[in-house]
Amino acid sequence: MPFLRISTLGGVVTPDELQRLAALSRQWALGKMEVGFRQDLLLPCTDTQIPTLRQHLGMQGFQVEDVISTHPNIVSSVVAQNIFPQLLWLRSGDYLDILDEFDFRPRFKVNLIDPTQELIRPLTGELNFIASSTPSFWYLVVNLPDLGGTHVWPKLLDGEQIALWIKYIEAYWYERIEFFRDITHSTPTFDELYEAVATKFTGRTRPIQKELKLTPKPYPHHEGIYRYEDRYWIGLYQRNNEFESDFIEAFCQLCIDTKIGRLYPTPFKTFIIRDIPKETIYQWEKLLGIWGIHTHYSSLELNWQLPDADAAALRLKTELVDAFERLRIRTSSLSFSIGQRNAETTSTIVIEPLSSEYQRFRIVHSPDFYIGNTEWEIFAGDVARKNLPEVLRRLTLKYYEQLSTAKKASITRKTSGIKPATAQKVMQCKHCLTVADIAAPLSASYVCAMCDAPAKDFVEVVLEKMI
Repeated sequence: MPFLRISTLGGVVTPDELQRLAALSRQWALGKMEVGFRQDLLLPCTDTQIPTLRQHLGMQGFQVEDVISTHPNIVSSVVAQNIFPQLLWLRSGDYLDILDEFDFRPRFKVNLIDPTQELIRPLTGELNFIASSTPSFWYLVVNLPDLGGTHVWPKLLDGEQIALWIKYIEAYWYERIEFFRDITHSTPTFDELYEAVATKFTGRTRPIQKELKLTPKPYPHHEGIYRYEDRYWIGLYQRNNEFESDFIEAFCQLCIDTKIGRLYPTPFKTFIIRDIPKETIYQWEKLLGIWGIHTHYSSLELNWQLPDADAAALRLKTELVDAFERLRIRTSSLSFSIGQRNAETTSTIVIEPLSSEYQRFRIVHSPDFYIGNTEWEIFAGDVARKNLPEVLRRLTLKYYEQLSTAKKASITRKTSGIKPATAQKVMQCKHCLTVADIAAPLSASYVCAMCDAPAKDFVEVVLEKMI
């Protein structure tokens, strides 16, 4: 079934925007909506509806993309704020300030991620900005296939300039990539990319003082009704991945009536509504009851990553979930993908079709069954569809049999490609620990950029540097 993609910058949409989208879908498409893997929104339609639907979406100011996006949606973990672990300095407003600086639409897949939260995976983009422990500064992990693996930018970057960094990186990359391929029959290296961009744009940076470690985590429960502090949040899920336009219009109206200003699509094809006043939760119970919307589904159903708008993959998932329940197969802490592995795969087990008919499959899993691995082990090379439940049952047993206290305690390894290089000597303020942005010796007139301490209060220290 064809569909159009609607970008939601950073995975944020207002109730008014979503309500207008639902109305357009009801009038000019099939009256349904699905959430895409990059927190965008999909409007299913017929081939004949596409031109008119695209026209009306454009008239209302929506950013429209085709099935394969020229400008992929920017993904962010702002949805996880307050309801999952978070860095102390990072607030929703910090994400929104960064997003407001984009006066262009990136061609790269861009992620803005708090590494402490568990919901949005950090390395599913091509330019992955990961918040550091230094307020307002971010790591950049570049994950471009032409560069062969992940590379960490040698300096932390100021969040206010992330949009500018992306603009300069893209300008260099798309100008040079064709030259390299056509003239030299090769591609640029990461060092060449870094040197070229850093020469043209001298943005605000900080030396990397702490090695970036991304500890794999199991998926959190992201569906249902939950209380936090003096408020509630709700995760909405539909078994067929489709939300009816009439229901969306109704729940958006409730958000408007109860002063909820933002909604959040997630990569799990769900919507999260945060900041629900506790005195209004009965209104949500009433709405979900009237529309027959179930909540608190089993993890058997929730921890799946499916290709966008793929009916064949959805049918297979439904078939396998039914079999898991019938055969009493436990899948807690495990996650499954259907489709070919790529940079966006974040599951622990991947069911890869060997043909377009979805009748034979290869089963692979991450070596330690934790999300975030870049290596895979083949568990079964060629499995008929009818045998998938039994093969997956044996694979889940393998996972549970290898669990141990020692195993859990040792899961702190780094993501492949993110590692320390050589030590680096720098000058550091003894008061606030800020590192001088120039090399020693410091001039007598130099002062700390953070606390205005004089040059004499800087001492030489050795820090690890990243590659």
